[in-house]
Amino acid sequence: MRPAASRAEQGRPCAPANDRTPSPSAERRRRPRGKLTPLVVCGVVFALVSSSQPASARQVGDNPHGPFPPGSDCADCHSAEAWSPVLPELAFVHGERSGSRLTGAHEEITCAACHLDLRFDEPRVPIGDCANCHVDVHENRLDETCITCHGTSTFRDVDGDGIHARTSFPLTGSHRQVDCESCHIDDTGGSFAARDTECLSCHLPEYERAETVDHVEGGYPTDCAECHNAIAWSDAPRFDHVSAANGFALVGAHTRLRCASCHRVPDLDVIHPASDGNDCIACHQEDYDDEHGGTDTPSTCLACHNQNDWDDADFDHSTTAFPLVGAHARQDCEACHGEPQRLAARFVGPEQCIVCHQADYDDEHAGTGTPTTCLDCHDQNDWDSDSWDAPSLTYPMVHSRAPSS
Repeated sequence: MRPAASRAEQGRPCAPANDRTPSPSAERRRRPRGKLTPLVVCGVVFALVSSSQPASARQVGDNPHGPFPPGSDCADCHSAEAWSPVLPELAFVHGERSGSRLTGAHEEITCAACHLDLRFDEPRVPIGDCANCHVDVHENRLDETCITCHGTSTFRDVDGDGIHARTSFPLTGSHRQVDCESCHIDDTGGSFAARDTECLSCHLPEYERAETVDHVEGGYPTDCAECHNAIAWSDAPRFDHVSAANGFALVGAHTRLRCASCHRVPDLDVIHPASDGNDCIACHQEDYDDEHGGTDTPSTCLACHNQNDWDDADFDHSTTAFPLVGAHARQDCEACHGEPQRLAARFVGPEQCIVCHQADYDDEHAGTGTPTTCLDCHDQNDWDSDSWDAPSLTYPMVHSRAPSS
C-alpha cells in the first residue's frame, strides 16, 4: 500500500504548525444551545406585532397606493405569486368602497389612466367635475356642465335637437337634417360657439342667388322668415299675398303655383291684372275658350267650378228651369250637353223629355199615338218604374181589333 501523500505532494500549501483556526462545522458544534441572537429576537417580535394588526393597517406605508378604503386588501387585485399582472377579475368594486361609481367608458380604462402615480387616494375629483380629467373643447364658452349634454360612454353621442331647444335657436325643419359642422364651420374640435341667428348670417348666398324673384333688385327684406319657413326655400307660405295683391288671396290650386305663373320676374308685375279674386276670366280666358267658346255660358267661373280643379264642377242645377232629380242627377254633363261642354240651355223644363229621349220613345211607342209627355206614365228614376193611371187619362184608348167572341 502506498503511503498517504503529504500536503506538499497534493499541491496545497502546508498550514503552520500553530494554525488552530476551527472549521465552520466545528464552530457550530461549539456554539451554546438554547440562546437567540439579538437580530433574531427583533425579527420575531416584529413579525408577531405585525400579524396582530388588520391588513389595512399593515399596508399603510408599505405599498405604493396610499391608504386603502376600509375593507380593502392587496388580495383584492393581486395574487400570491406576483404583484403583476393583476387579477383578471378584481374584488375591489369602485362604487362600493370609493364612493365614485364607474359608468360607461370609465369602466373600460385601466387604473393608471386616472391614478397616474398609482396612488388610489389621488386625484380627489368630485363626480361630475369632468374638466379635471378631460379637455374642455368648448373653451369654456358654454354655461352648462358636460353631463348636461354628454353621457359617459362617448362624447359624440349627444342630442343635438334637445341641446338646441334650450338655446335661442331651436332646430326646426331642414336645420334638423344638417350636420353641426354645416353651421359651426370654424369651430374646430367641436367647440361650437354661439353664432348669429339672423338668417343672412348663414344664407346670404341663397338670398343673392334667388331665381324665381330677384331679391336684391326687388329690395326684399333680409328677414327670410317673413315669407319662408325652415322646410324649403321654394315654399313661401308666410308671404302676405292678400296685402301685396290688393285683396287677392291664394287658395286652392293657386297656392301650388310659382310666382312666375302670374307675375313677371323680378319686378313681379301682374301678367293678367284681375279686378278682384272673382275675376277668373282675366287669367283663364284661354281655359274658358277651350270649353265654352261660342256659347252663352257666363264667365263667372266660380258659379260652376271651385278653385281646386276645373274638372270638379259643382254647378247648382236647381237654379235653372231643369232641376236634376232621379237618374238625371247621376249623369255627367256631357250626357245631356254633348262634347265639348257647351252648357247651353237645351230644355224649357222637365216636361220636355222628348228633346233628349226621342230614341227611347221611338223604341217603345212609335206609331201608337202615345203622347210624348213621358211623365204621365214614367218617373225620373227608371223607365221600368211606370206610374200609369188609366182612369186619369183623357185621351181615348184605340185598339187595332175588337176582342174575339
